[in-house]
Amino acid sequence: EALNAGALTNDYIAEENGEEGMFATLFFGVLNPLTGNMAYVNGGHEPLFIVNQSGIRDRLNSTGPVVGMMPEMTYAIRQIELEPGDIVIGYTDGVTEAMSPDESLFGKKRFQALLEKPSSTASELIERIRQELFKHIANAPQFDDITMLAVHRESEVVE
Repeated sequence: EALNAGALTNDYIAEENGEEGMFATLFFGVLNPLTGNMAYVNGGHEPLFIVNQSGIRDRLNSTGPVVGMMPEMTYAIRQIELEPGDIVIGYTDGVTEAMSPDESLFGKKRFQALLEKPSSTASELIERIRQELFKHIANAPQFDDITMLAVHRESEVVE
């Protein structure tokens, strides 16, 4: 089953690179676009958020530890229903830990406040966050990746 990817990835990293102390976070989801059902595992990654026109509807927290620390870790599989109009957004900690020239963090509160504002598409949501984030960063050097991914379940399925 595809959702065993968390455990398989964990064992691979732990066995091949365990002595170097390598680890990673992982989110893996399988979405049925017709029903909106999404099964997922979250291996120590920042929570993903489900947002709609009313703001944050839910968060997809960790279902297991970061991958690669020790072999044979278990990752619970959870399920959620995405309603028509829902957007799932994930991000790396480089987004919330992005520094301004005066060395202040962008922060989780600011990020979540942007999620509370209605967005009609995933690209609109990402663009709003990107604009605020890069205004905050200005010309400050960054030391981590800045990555966001959003998926929007449209109101009607096009056949």
